[in-house]
Amino acid sequence: MEEKIEKILSSNEERNFLLSLLRVGRKDFDNSIEFIDFLTETIKNNPIIKEKFNERLKPIFRGIRMQRFITDFGIFSDDKIIPLLFRELGNKILPQISDDQTLLSLTNEVLYSRENHNFVKLIPVDRWANFYEALFNNDNLICNREYVKKQIREGALILIDRIVGGAADTEIFKMGTIKSIEENPFQKLDRNLIKILQDHDIIDIEKVEGIIRQIQVCSVYLDSIIDQKEVKGISLKITIKITLLKQQLERIKILVNALHLLDDSTISCAMANITKNWLGFYSTKSKVSNTFQSTLYVVASLITWHNKQTGEKYITTTTKEYMKMLYSAMGGGLLVAILCFIKTQMGMGIHTPFFQALLYSLNYAWGFTAIYLMHWSLATKQPAMTAAALAHALSQDEKSDSDYKEFGIIFSRLFRSQFIAFIGNVLAVFVVAIILFYALSFFTNLELINNHKANDAINELVNLDPKIFWFAAIAGLFLFLSGLVTGITDNYTRYNNIPERLYNHPLLKRFVKETKRRKWSNWYKNNIGGISGNVIFGFCLGSSFLIGNFLGIPFDIRHITFSAGNYAIALAHFNFEITWQDFILGCIGIFGIGALNFLVSFSLSLWLAMKSVNVPTREMGKILYSALKLFLKNPVQFFIPIRSKKNN
Repeated sequence: MEEKIEKILSSNEERNFLLSLLRVGRKDFDNSIEFIDFLTETIKNNPIIKEKFNERLKPIFRGIRMQRFITDFGIFSDDKIIPLLFRELGNKILPQISDDQTLLSLTNEVLYSRENHNFVKLIPVDRWANFYEALFNNDNLICNREYVKKQIREGALILIDRIVGGAADTEIFKMGTIKSIEENPFQKLDRNLIKILQDHDIIDIEKVEGIIRQIQVCSVYLDSIIDQKEVKGISLKITIKITLLKQQLERIKILVNALHLLDDSTISCAMANITKNWLGFYSTKSKVSNTFQSTLYVVASLITWHNKQTGEKYITTTTKEYMKMLYSAMGGGLLVAILCFIKTQMGMGIHTPFFQALLYSLNYAWGFTAIYLMHWSLATKQPAMTAAALAHALSQDEKSDSDYKEFGIIFSRLFRSQFIAFIGNVLAVFVVAIILFYALSFFTNLELINNHKANDAINELVNLDPKIFWFAAIAGLFLFLSGLVTGITDNYTRYNNIPERLYNHPLLKRFVKETKRRKWSNWYKNNIGGISGNVIFGFCLGSSFLIGNFLGIPFDIRHITFSAGNYAIALAHFNFEITWQDFILGCIGIFGIGALNFLVSFSLSLWLAMKSVNVPTREMGKILYSALKLFLKNPVQFFIPIRSKKNN
């Protein structure tokens, strides 16, 4: 093996010899620790290999520039999200080329392969220390101590300039609790850090601890801005800037500690810690998934708190709340029955696909908005809201077995609330649609539905056509998206203070009394999010068939309440000439559609909500397990609110 290492070191390759060494390590050794131990012992025992190692490393590391690596690697960008994702994707496919004398260029070349990076990053600090101790000579260092300190100081100065500028951003300053420049924690950190760095003082542990305390004060200040999202809302721009500032503060902490080690420790110990920490910088570079994860957390935080507030109203606890949910759902079913007849009549006409989609969309949109404003409920609109409420209940740090049992009880309440909402919607739409069909047939000469459409409505349900369940899943996706729109709109309204701006509008002040202006602004604040979500949901449902037509693929929607209404109209059209077995199969198809509507919408909403409160997805398994145990013990409480003695 020594001969193989010596041959690599004797080659004419410049940086490629590092890649060759890593290939040998990955191929001939079980892990990176065994490989670094072998290199260390070889360097100790073979002066020729040690000399060649130094000769190969000197031209690479002597005079290498580190600033861009120190200041940019592994730090979130404050660019706009879409351009950022495209740039990160582009960097992944085609890595950027830098000056050969930069650490950025070296790491891109050597660690671009994920296998190489994963191999090297597992080496612990003590093994790096042993390696550097064997490699370095006191009078012949590859990269001298003062040069490394100079590079780190310059990187830290660049970062503190960026931090102070970022903290002075107009929106962050406006949201901050400290309005005086003199009391701003970032200014204090700036003054102290610059003094330490520019005076070239020895950085002892007391100075490090002082800087770390000031960094913690800055982090608390930034957290206080984020915490205001629950009351004032917050913009995506601010959350990205705060993420960037916190990462830059953390980087300064690492750099100051590196300077302390260079002043207070042996060069081998200092370089071992620097190598281990700086390898971590690279782990997030050029990875679209990490950019997406950071962005997802930011977006989820903006949305789900507002949805949680609404979702808590949809989880019933008492019998009174349960019955109120039933009556509310029956109201929603009544209005959907009317919407079914309007949509059927629209479908009987001959229109262009675009105009037909517009008619369908407007029909859905006004109906959903009316249901919302009359405080009725549509069962499938609830999961996006209730999922956020459940996720926030999971957000506490430490959870015991009793906590999981309590979460299981919350889940059972959520399940029965959805169940009774389904029953109310389907029962009401079915009965009202039949009554309306016979009433309209008696009093008018309208053709309410033709044989072809009636046959299609019955057959797809009775035959349990797999296509309808795919369409139901698509509707579940649109339900999830409408929940996002609701949360985003509520957050935008609060952050931009739109209700107060309406209340104080100069034109309204001239013509509208104060009490009426306040009533209008409160109505806007309480309803604009729900209205926006329902309108978007309506247009998604009404226009979905256009996607299928354009792409030539099966793409449409099926919604439990509308499917039940159309089923009732079709049955009435044929005077209920159907066997009881087929009737039951049709009902199974309807509730199968409802199950897909609920599962897709709830799963996506819960996943996003859990991201927003930093709850690991694996926690959901524990919740479902506790809910399953509760179901096996007392299944009735998942359908009706029966109180158990133990719970009371």
